[in-house]
Order: sequence, then C-alpha cells, then structure tokens
Amino acid sequence: MKPLKSGRSRARIFDTKLYHPPCLGDREDFFMSRVAQVFKTKLVLPIIAVLIIAGGVGVGIYVHDHSGDVQTVTNAQHQLTQISYNGKSGVNAYVLLKKYATVQAKHYSFGYFVSSINGVTGNGPKYWTLYINGKESNVGASSYITKNSDKLTWKLQ
Repeated sequence: MKPLKSGRSRARIFDTKLYHPPCLGDREDFFMSRVAQVFKTKLVLPIIAVLIIAGGVGVGIYVHDHSGDVQTVTNAQHQLTQISYNGKSGVNAYVLLKKYATVQAKHYSFGYFVSSINGVTGNGPKYWTLYINGKESNVGASSYITKNSDKLTWKLQ
C-alpha cells in the first residue's frame, strides 16, 4: 500500500485512517488511559453486581408495620430502627411509649433516658432519639405533654 498524498496535510494516510507508527501496534485502545482500560475490562461486572445486591438490600431495609396505632421500621437484619405513634392530649411522650413498646430507661434529674425499645438497645454511636412532628425534641419524653395532633417518632441513630 502506498500512502495517499495530500497537499494540505503532512500526515501519512493509509485507506483513510491516520497512520500509527508500528511501535504502537494495532490496538484500538492504545490511547485509552490505563484507568479507563482497567475500568472497561475488570470493574464493570463487579460494579453492576454490587449495585444489584445493594438495591435488593435497600428494598429490604424499610419494612413498615401499621398494626394498630403504632408504625415501626426495621432494617435488613429485622432490628427495630424506628417506632411512631400519635400523641394523646394530656399524656406525656414517655408514658405513651411504654404503652406501645417494652421500654428500658434510666431516671436522671432531667427525666428518663430511654436506653432500649423492644429489646433494641441504643449504645455506642447510636441512641434512641425522640422526634415530635418531624423535628428532634429539645425536651425529654417525660417532660413533653402530647396533643392528639402530635406524631411522635423514636429513631435509633
């Protein structure tokens, strides 16, 4: 094959393709970065597998139980992570929690510290936190007198 001559360009062209020096070989992916090559060949399938598995776990994390007046959320290990219920006028949040769940708490000068709900202990980096109408409570559960319109939620976080 003879190179085609072009008056405008000094590039040597063979069959309308730019000429690549022989030291580069015929690899089409020569100009791809090494990272792109590894990604292309070795990471695509494992990443897809991880996403599929993670998607399956994500679906299993939120399991709601709407039996009666209480809603609960459990994680993939079937551990309670959230419990919600409606307020009742004149009753404090701690008394209502004890009505709907098995509670372990310790009394301090500021009120009760809830350490366990339905056997799930909050310790280490996660503790049971009270939310009232979607906002974190700034008072203890035994100090907050609920209203019928309140939505109380305890989250393990």
